[in-house]
Amino acid sequence: MSETTMVIEARGLCRHFQDGQRMVSVLDGVDIDIATGEMVAIVGASGSGKSTLLQCLGLLDRPDAGELVLAGQATAQLSEAARSRLRNQSLGFVYQFHHLLPEFDAVDNVAMPLVVGRMALAQARQEARDLLADMGLADRLGHFPGQLSGGERQRVALARALIRKPLCVLADEPTGNLDRQTAQQVFDLIAHIRAQYATAVVLVTHDLALAKRADRCLTMTQGRLAQVAGD
Repeated sequence: MSETTMVIEARGLCRHFQDGQRMVSVLDGVDIDIATGEMVAIVGASGSGKSTLLQCLGLLDRPDAGELVLAGQATAQLSEAARSRLRNQSLGFVYQFHHLLPEFDAVDNVAMPLVVGRMALAQARQEARDLLADMGLADRLGHFPGQLSGGERQRVALARALIRKPLCVLADEPTGNLDRQTAQQVFDLIAHIRAQYATAVVLVTHDLALAKRADRCLTMTQGRLAQVAGD
């Protein structure tokens, strides 16, 4: 048995949806392991099942079949409350659109998960300031989302995903709404944070050039995963 610690272990994940009179298979027996500190990119056409897989890995959706182990915990029989606790303890999420709260500045947006988790507000804000400074946003702490550029907003969203020191960040098209240069900068930051904090990253993207910079690049076709061949 390998000594590598697995954050996520999935076997035979299946997910089906009803489309009128037709049953559509979105995930068709997906197997995937994510090791501590590993960056795995998943590419594929729209509708191939990438986002559905991320939702299942993130305990935001339940597969119809298969097994999912997160942080050593089998999840199939967990209650919704237990799934929520495990998700909040182990995972961070970043999306194409930042979903920042417009009425809160950068610090309070990032501190929010800590405050919800019952940390004292002053301590939560200090941890948020420290993390944002590490992301090059020390001079933007008091700015509101509407005062930040697209790349800055995505950095704040990434900081919010990381503030509870998750074992893994699930990122769904985090650079999809950015220009090429800014997308490169955000990807570089994700890689930096992954290395610094030993946080695993699962990155869903349409950008094959960025995806191939990950440790592994997988392609999803008709609900199945395969390794992308090297150049």
